[in-house]
Amino acid sequence: MKAFRTIAAGFALLSVISMLSVSAQAASGIQDKKQQDKKQEVKPPAKASMPKEVAALIQEGLAARQGRQDIPFSFFKQLILPAQGGNIYPVFFFKAKNGDLGYVPSASGSGEMETTLNVFFQFFQPGDAGAFKPFWGGKSLTVLKSDGTGYDAEKEDWYSFGLAMPSGKYTLAMVLTTPDMKKMSVGYCDITLPGPETFQSALWPTELVIVKSMDQVEPDKRPMVHRSCFTWGAIRVVSSIAGEIKAGDNLEIFFFVLGAGVKDPAAQRPVNDLEVNFEIQGEDGKVAIKWAPQAYEAYFINQPLPLVQTLQIKDDKGERVEKRPLPAGKYTLLAQITDKVTGTKADAKVAFEVK
Repeated sequence: MKAFRTIAAGFALLSVISMLSVSAQAASGIQDKKQQDKKQEVKPPAKASMPKEVAALIQEGLAARQGRQDIPFSFFKQLILPAQGGNIYPVFFFKAKNGDLGYVPSASGSGEMETTLNVFFQFFQPGDAGAFKPFWGGKSLTVLKSDGTGYDAEKEDWYSFGLAMPSGKYTLAMVLTTPDMKKMSVGYCDITLPGPETFQSALWPTELVIVKSMDQVEPDKRPMVHRSCFTWGAIRVVSSIAGEIKAGDNLEIFFFVLGAGVKDPAAQRPVNDLEVNFEIQGEDGKVAIKWAPQAYEAYFINQPLPLVQTLQIKDDKGERVEKRPLPAGKYTLLAQITDKVTGTKADAKVAFEVK
């Protein structure tokens, strides 16, 4: 395990992990039925008032998951993480062009570009005969900023929106509007959030996230849209969504392993006993780099992996061992996970490209 880029970020992460109700003990399923029932008694936030035109816009395209797009945007990815209170924290990713979002030079004179948008969201659950039952919703006024240097109105950037939810099946309807409500767009995304039963009989690793930076921030007081990053509690993660790694850089990843057993369930701070074998495979399926097994006592794993090959060289100069950077190309990182408490295993992988 590595040290974080800043001490503050490390303390923030530890604070967030310590607050998670999906602790090493809870994640392993060691809890009685009364405790499980209590976890499911999650009260959704108070429902926010939704302007009539926004509610109508959502309903118009809900059945077909396609609606009005004055401000074109589209969901393309989801990330599922653990959260407090037995909840799950889904992160929804969408993309949009700078020009479509209405960026203009900041009035502050900072040289940045910025735009202000109203963001409305409404979650639905499946009902009878294909109907949709509103679960809860909300709204926020969001100011997005971009570096003014090299600004390109045609460039497409990615954005994120995340919040804690109880397990279940949902359809998210998100509406972006200009402050004057003259331009309105709606996008839809279906998602299934796994319940505790998912983690009781097998390991459930979350997606491997490629990390560019990880910093401490003030937690969102309400669900907010973020540009080119996502937040989880008091942590902001800038990730490589495209999976591109600069030649010579480390490949840093983080993920959770839910469902892991604990060494001593009666301990005040139960710990896991996980072993992960990391290896990189080329497009031909051959192993390009393989590291020694790594041991972890927590189900949160953050690991930098140096992209350096150790090669046996034999030429007219003789035989020798050389270390060389991983050549440019497309690869897959495979994580083979073993829970040494229960003996259960699982694999996780992510594609990336060295450029």
